[in-house]
Amino acid sequence: MSNEQSFENMMEELENIVKKLDNETVSLEEALDLYQRGMKLSASCDETLKNAEKKVNELMKSNDGEQAETSAENENE
Repeated sequence: MSNEQSFENMMEELENIVKKLDNETVSLEEALDLYQRGMKLSASCDETLKNAEKKVNELMKSNDGEQAETSAENENE
């Protein structure tokens, strides 16, 4: 799996894996390979979402700090 693969591409691949696993004609070996790939994709998607959430939280804290500083400056004027 490429680290450069976008979240959207990973989700699309994961959806395709689920569809293939729903197909009753998939061999056991192929199903196991698909399952393993799906678990890796799922973990990567989860990590990507957690990183995005962390960045959003940091931006919100930063923005709150800037707003507090601006408010304090306006009160001192």
